[in-house]
Amino acid sequence: MKKKAKTTKIIRSVLLAVLAVLFVIVSGTYIFHKIKTAQEIKLLKANGYYNPVSVGDHSLNVTIFGKRDGEHTIVSLAGLGMADYSVTERRMTACLEKENTVVFIDRAGYGLSDDTDNEMTIDYIVEDYRKALNNAGVKAPYVLMPHSIGGAYASYWVSKYPDEIEAIVFLDGTQLSDDMGLEEIEIGFGNKAEIFLAKLGFGRYMLRKECFLYPNGFTEEEQNMGDALNLMSMDSYACLSENDFHNQNLMDAWNGIITNDVPKLYVCASWGFQNVDELIENSIWLNNQIAKNNIDTKLRPTEYEGNEDFFDTMLAQCEDARNTKLIPYLEKMGNCELVLIGGDHAIYEQRPEECGNIVLEFINGLDVD
Repeated sequence: MKKKAKTTKIIRSVLLAVLAVLFVIVSGTYIFHKIKTAQEIKLLKANGYYNPVSVGDHSLNVTIFGKRDGEHTIVSLAGLGMADYSVTERRMTACLEKENTVVFIDRAGYGLSDDTDNEMTIDYIVEDYRKALNNAGVKAPYVLMPHSIGGAYASYWVSKYPDEIEAIVFLDGTQLSDDMGLEEIEIGFGNKAEIFLAKLGFGRYMLRKECFLYPNGFTEEEQNMGDALNLMSMDSYACLSENDFHNQNLMDAWNGIITNDVPKLYVCASWGFQNVDELIENSIWLNNQIAKNNIDTKLRPTEYEGNEDFFDTMLAQCEDARNTKLIPYLEKMGNCELVLIGGDHAIYEQRPEECGNIVLEFINGLDVD
């Protein structure tokens, strides 16, 4: 009997010790997270990235750079989960900011925007954008400049409110079609558990597994700001909802397209390769990123000889995708110019000056027309 009581006491002591250690770890992580977040917000404020604007029951962050009351108002729309987009795209927008107003809107749950438990349908997202711009005093018409899934939101926006849009520049936007082969996205308990842990600060331990180091050319301060914005999005229910509605939003965007004459430019990177030299250049860039981030994956071939099948297949696939998927999408939207600049999906990071000049030439052409 005494032996059993002693064993029970030992177990209780061990459990209490474990709980005490867990409490110290959790509370220490939470306090450190709060202190660091306050410092990061201060850094973002100092660099002009903090401007919350109410849209009703929450606020969206609307950052405005460049020339106030510029020749054109360019509104940049991020891709899925890209909370740091306002930082990473600035190298590309530098030439645009000289004579134009460049606006970045963080969707709900992204970066410095508030979280929300509203369903992130495409209609809700676009209406949020419109309210944020109006309440920030940024008046239409806009030149929308979306990346990735932001292109779907832009397609929906211009179809529903064409008078608000002066033009659209798609930076490798999601290619919509009636047969996108979308995979089902499962949202479960694990995703919500990750959000809970991120709120406690544990996302900081996983940052480098979730977010890569930027390519060469970015400063340490820019990396720190981008990391901060990504960390602020890890505990977002709105981002989870946007993922949940991903497939439906793409189909609604496609089905909602109304052909119009609003000038459009589609900068095609992922499917934009036209020769082996472009593929090799891209492979070298990707390999540098793989090495910089210590990613456990096979390096891309950088020589044509001995890898003919790889390169020839890639070129054929890109041409086929352009002809069967991309061009029909652009034709359905109407009045859309296509520019091929083979490269990474984040082409604005890979070739910022070239992309910026392409966009600038297109925007300057709007004044001529």
